[in-house]
Amino acid sequence: MRSVMKRMMVIVMIVAVLTAQMPGEAAAAAKPIMMSLNYSTVLVKVHGKQTLGVSSIAPNGASKAVKYEIANRKVATVSKKGVVKGKKVGITTIRVTSKKNKKLKKLVKVIVADKVPTKVKMSSSSLKMKVAQTKTLKATVTPAKVLNVYKKGSWVSTDTETVSVSSKGVLTAHQEGTVSIIFTTLNGKRAVCQVTVTADQAAAVTEAPAAVNTPIPAIPAQPSSGAAVTSAGAVTR
Repeated sequence: MRSVMKRMMVIVMIVAVLTAQMPGEAAAAAKPIMMSLNYSTVLVKVHGKQTLGVSSIAPNGASKAVKYEIANRKVATVSKKGVVKGKKVGITTIRVTSKKNKKLKKLVKVIVADKVPTKVKMSSSSLKMKVAQTKTLKATVTPAKVLNVYKKGSWVSTDTETVSVSSKGVLTAHQEGTVSIIFTTLNGKRAVCQVTVTADQAAAVTEAPAAVNTPIPAIPAQPSSGAAVTSAGAVTR
C-alpha cells in the first residue's frame, strides 16, 4: 500500500512540474504573423553549402520553427535545419513555411554555380564623415571571373539614424556617432567598413558680435569757489 502511495505522489509531482512549465512553453510557441530570412537569394557552389534561416520574427517570442521545401532536388537540397547544398549548375526555389502559421510563407531563389565569390573587400575599412556629408563605398569581389550577377549583394548599416546606405553603397551621414557598414554577397561573404561621424565645426561656430567702443564724455573743469554748475554744464556766478 505504501509503495502505491509513493508512486502516486511521484506522478502528482511530475504533473505539477509539467503544468508549471506549460505557460512559458506556450508563450515561446506563439503564432508568428511576420518573419524575415537571412537571405532572399542563396548563391551556392556545386558541392558547396550555405545555411538559410529566420533572422527575425514578429511578435517577439513567437515560434521560429519553419519547414523547408525545395522545388528541384537535382539542382540542390535543403535539410530540416536550412542547410542548402549545391548539386549541379542551375536555378531552383525553396519555400519556407512557418510551422505555427501555415499561411506565413517565404520563397527563396537558389542559384547553383561553378564559380562563386570567395572573398569580398571594401574600398575602405574605415571612414570619417561630417554630418550631412555623403560618400560612396565600393565592394570588390574575388575572383574577378565570377559573373557580374553573382557579384551583387546587400548593403546594411548597423544604425541608419546615424548613417544610411543605399543599394549602390552611397553613405549619408545624419548625426554624430560610429556605425558599421556591411556588404554581404549572395553566398554570405562579408566586408565591413567602420564609419565615424562628427559635427561640422565650421558651421557650429558662430561669430561673436564686434565690441562697440563708446566714447567716455569729458568731465567739465571744476569752477572757482562760489561758482555753480548748471544742468547744461555752464558755469554761473
